[in-house]
Amino acid sequence: MNIKGRVLAMVSACVVIFSQSSIATFALDNQEVLTLPTSVSDLTSAENMGQVVKIHNLHGADEGTIAFCAEMESGYVIYDLSGNTIEYSPTSSSPYSDLQGDLYYAGPLEYLTKTSTDYKNLRTGEILTDEQFNEVTESFTNESIKLSSTNFMSSSASRANSGFRTAVSKVSGTPRKLNYNTSNQCGALAAVINLCYIDDYKDNNCLSDSYSNNPRSLFNTLNNYIPRETSRNGIINGLSNAKKDKICSFTSSPDAYYGGDSWGFCFYRILTSNSPTILLIIKHPNYGGAKGRNHWVLTYGIVQCFDNNNKLVDKYFIVNDGYGKNDIRIHYTYQDDCVYI
Repeated sequence: MNIKGRVLAMVSACVVIFSQSSIATFALDNQEVLTLPTSVSDLTSAENMGQVVKIHNLHGADEGTIAFCAEMESGYVIYDLSGNTIEYSPTSSSPYSDLQGDLYYAGPLEYLTKTSTDYKNLRTGEILTDEQFNEVTESFTNESIKLSSTNFMSSSASRANSGFRTAVSKVSGTPRKLNYNTSNQCGALAAVINLCYIDDYKDNNCLSDSYSNNPRSLFNTLNNYIPRETSRNGIINGLSNAKKDKICSFTSSPDAYYGGDSWGFCFYRILTSNSPTILLIIKHPNYGGAKGRNHWVLTYGIVQCFDNNNKLVDKYFIVNDGYGKNDIRIHYTYQDDCVYI
């Protein structure tokens, strides 16, 4: 591990000592203690996820624990060393279900195991070298420390769990579960899922029957318009050109929001137009070097968390993850740009 990595690891360790010692006892490597941090327990209780079934230690490049995955009676929750929830789902099974041995994590939606010499992505099958994995887990650790300093769920609010509640807002339809992304094509796939949603629920003239009935064909076509590891402009230009070539049809022009509060913008679109939004998740490594640390998903809902004084204390996106699953909930601090149609 390089010097920067060692510093981040030391800071993470300090965060654990000072922020969690009075709240809960965490699992040590290869040991399971079925106790959740209070803030995580409040969330799982509010979401009716039942009891803890199993807790996995999730490792980083230095083999130390950097996060935990609690498998619940319903769903799962992944939280960092400071007890901050990174992602969860009250309905989807744990990405680490039925797995044994050392398990690894590199930020939202990035789940890995280790081969004899390298690391394997459980979603895409992609192989990472030690150097690549060290880079991406260092990125996640940095974001985790940032989350600890910005998360506005206060300890007093989390302890008042008798009144802690969540409020969910979603679009009226359900995005299609498509799992075609194996080579950093998440931008094109998020666009496909969005176009299918428009065709399914808002305008059935958005796609031809051949594309609507065969979304993989649409995905293959859009890959000629939207590049791998794309930016917001890549998606906007790709969709605009696809529309010109009559690949798809929609009334408004694709545009982007990048004002810093994508969560608020996605919420606004749900309330005012019943529409999902393509969202960029930051500090989410796609293993393509510095410019590849991103992942495009489709946001179709939001979660608001309130304390017993009805004060908003935390919030999450509800996304289609681009790997065949809906109802994955990601903490709002991982937001970046978004694209909408």
